[in-house]
Amino acid sequence: MKSVIFIPVYNCGKSLPTLFSFLYKLNPQPDLFVFAENNSDDNTLNAVNGFRRSYKIIRVWFRDDAAVVGESRYEPIAHIRQLLLAFARRYDPDYAIFLDSDVYPRSKDLIDRLTLWQKDIVGGAYLRLFPEGIFIASKWTAPNGQAAMMRKIDVPFTEVTVTSAGCLCLSRRVVQDKHVNFYPLHADASEDFGYCLRARDFGYRAYLDSTLELHHLIPKRIPKKPWIFDAKIGRCTPFYYGENP
Repeated sequence: MKSVIFIPVYNCGKSLPTLFSFLYKLNPQPDLFVFAENNSDDNTLNAVNGFRRSYKIIRVWFRDDAAVVGESRYEPIAHIRQLLLAFARRYDPDYAIFLDSDVYPRSKDLIDRLTLWQKDIVGGAYLRLFPEGIFIASKWTAPNGQAAMMRKIDVPFTEVTVTSAGCLCLSRRVVQDKHVNFYPLHADASEDFGYCLRARDFGYRAYLDSTLELHHLIPKRIPKKPWIFDAKIGRCTPFYYGENP
């Protein structure tokens, strides 16, 4: 099975060594890592060049007001993800895994866990700060048709309406389907949620794997005690963010 991990990087030179320490421990390793860097004014590029695995880097430059003059504030990251998706279509792996630079995979078997379900779209459960508070970076649709942010998960694997590209595994089938892309559906839609919604229009379904251990860097000043699924004991437990991974 051929897999590639795609990671956008921007002004994250200080944290990349920590991310790399987790990536080095992945077993199995992907066939290739692909980084996309844009507009960084720190040592991000030097940090990437010190990565000790097989990798390629895509460099992009955006004008400073790109998010203002575009139709959506998510356009810059949408373009980055779309470039990575175009690379995936050319490289043609069995699975393309998107991982954000601030999401650290504690589970060494990340690739096996995301692919064992043999689904087209599988996200990894991690907590993310939204305007409403801290929630798992996915939404599900209740029987009454209302979409809700997921605060906690009580099952290891479940279908969701949308899930984040902070940890997202795509099959060859959906990668090669050019009907599905990361360009935002409208001004308030994020590029990753929009990807899932567009995919649903073409018959795909998104799922969430909550058995993965993922550490998401969130500022220490947030005083809440969010929840995450603990696979070892089979239920959700408090998880503090901003601590050393």
